[in-house]
Amino acid sequence: MLRFERVRGQWVDEMQRWLILILTPVAFAVTAAPQFSQSECQKLNDERREVRKQLRQPYTKEQGAALRAKEKDLLRVLTLHCKQPVNDPPALVKRYQQALQPLP
Repeated sequence: MLRFERVRGQWVDEMQRWLILILTPVAFAVTAAPQFSQSECQKLNDERREVRKQLRQPYTKEQGAALRAKEKDLLRVLTLHCKQPVNDPPALVKRYQQALQPLP
């Protein structure tokens, strides 16, 4: 009986180690996603609402599949990058960032 308990305890310890090894990178991957600014999150949410509005209108099978895929993707991006949106930078910083972007 004692041997069974010791083996069972080792099995539980081994399972705990595997769970920690598996879940640790997942936890860091979820928390490491960069957060978008409030205005970017608002634009994405407005776009998602527009897709929802289009889904309430008549559409073909292909259009419906494309709209559902787009909505799913927008929802994924919103939930990943807009959990705690950062404040919008001041207008001066925005102009500086735009000046640094390469021309198309």
